Amino acid sequence: MRIRAMWLLVILCVMLPLSGCWDAEELNRRAVVSGIGIDRGPGNKDYLVSFQVIIADEISGKIGRGGTPTTVYTAEGRSIMEAVRKASLQVPRLMSTAHVRIVVISEELARQGISDILDFLDRDSDIRLTAKIFIAKKGIRALDVIAGLSPMGKITAYTLAQKAEMTSREYGANYPVEVDDLIREVLVPNSGPVINGVDIVGSVREVRKKNNLEETDNLGLLVMSNLAVFKGDQLKGWLNENESRGLIWLRDKLHNTSIVITPDDQGTITLDVRRSKTSIRAILKDGEDPIFVVKVMAQLSVREMDSPIDFRDLATLDALEKDVNQEILKDIKAAVQTAQSLNSDVLCFGRTLELQHPKVWKQLKGQWSDIFPKVAVEYHIDSIVRNSQMRDRSFQYNLKKKE
Repeated sequence: MRIRAMWLLVILCVMLPLSGCWDAEELNRRAVVSGIGIDRGPGNKDYLVSFQVIIADEISGKIGRGGTPTTVYTAEGRSIMEAVRKASLQVPRLMSTAHVRIVVISEELARQGISDILDFLDRDSDIRLTAKIFIAKKGIRALDVIAGLSPMGKITAYTLAQKAEMTSREYGANYPVEVDDLIREVLVPNSGPVINGVDIVGSVREVRKKNNLEETDNLGLLVMSNLAVFKGDQLKGWLNENESRGLIWLRDKLHNTSIVITPDDQGTITLDVRRSKTSIRAILKDGEDPIFVVKVMAQLSVREMDSPIDFRDLATLDALEKDVNQEILKDIKAAVQTAQSLNSDVLCFGRTLELQHPKVWKQLKGQWSDIFPKVAVEYHIDSIVRNSQMRDRSFQYNLKKKE
């Protein structure tokens, strides 16, 4: 009996630390934040932080009052954490950031440096490292993006995160950039991250109004923009659409995209890239000077034709593939030239040299800022048209034959 009592006492002592989450808060006492926007505050000193908070009653649709599915609170602070705490002056619940899907930073703030923001995102135990990062293009604030409403999807932050993933798979001029990616790329010498831009098409004022969701043609719409190029933690410039796609080619992150060509001015042909593979090799000239060889292999299919050419002619098919090679080369060259002009090695040439020739990199690492803008690049593009879908020739071929 005495032994049983001793064992019962031991079990009770072991169970005491397992009493549950001591700092847990009930869901009805939390304000669930889906997105965060960070702008420079008035006077160019403090941070103006915006929080997109989910209105659970409107999302459920059972006891909704007909309002917007999210609301936005803003607070100023000398640091981002101070702004989070000051939000309690407006919000009657605990600000819960565990479900944040996007963080939007204004272009003005990004040009000054985002190291403080990265420290907050990395240090905070609630915000996930998989949250997507965006830069609000000049002319709009991060607040404008966070306050926007989307016709497809009730929660704008989640919709914008999905847009980044969808356009990456379908068009290839963007790819999702997460907090973890950002932190790792900021640490690369003489390089930096590339971050998706976000813009507003139409009225900045109307995009946040509920009646914007009641129109078939939106008065304001949040759209993905081009890639922002950083050096370290500072924004240095923007790529245009073709340069953005060229950078995706170089980083071997391209899934699908469309290429439009006009062979010998015989109309236009649109091809889809179904598979691609990019490799970069560093070759040492005279034992020291690096030359980077970019090799791209792409498989394509013909998806649309406004041309009478005949794909059964092998010579015509070879000419078509050469035209595709030139289009790919144009995008990649443009991306390289812009990166070199901004002197930011977002092309990962330095990392390639370090992996393939570590001894040479050790010697050149300190001079890479002077070497990179002048480094030579060779290009080898090899495209193969695998199929033309359901037809080898357009009906226009027969029309031309009858003439």
